[in-house]
Amino acid sequence: MVKDELDRKILCYLKENSRASYAQIGREIGLSASAVGERIQRLEETEVIKGYKTLIDPKKMGLSVSAYILMSLESKNFHSFVEIMKDYPEIEHCSRVTGENCLIMKINVKDSGHLQKFIDRLAKHGNPSTQVILSDLITN
Repeated sequence: MVKDELDRKILCYLKENSRASYAQIGREIGLSASAVGERIQRLEETEVIKGYKTLIDPKKMGLSVSAYILMSLESKNFHSFVEIMKDYPEIEHCSRVTGENCLIMKINVKDSGHLQKFIDRLAKHGNPSTQVILSDLITN
């Protein structure tokens, strides 16, 4: 659980640079390195901090087209499709949502031809609706 404003500052700092040292964070927010370490350990133990990951730029990996795909599925196909999605490396993120569609996923592909083939693969399981991302304005 987040205890106070110092915890919030630590979390904000870690969002920007999860590789920062305790001493570096401490200098920024006015705490000792050991106090920062204790707070981070507590935030990890209470699962406020769920983990750390490496952010990869898809464009630098040759994946120049990103898109959001909304997917509607018949309820009888939902769980089997969720299992099949593990075989789709193009999917960066997928969430179950409410409304007309049951899934929204963010994907990264090489080009429009790759996107078309990906959509064709999805269409075997349900009804995809695609929105190509032109640019990212805010990323967290």
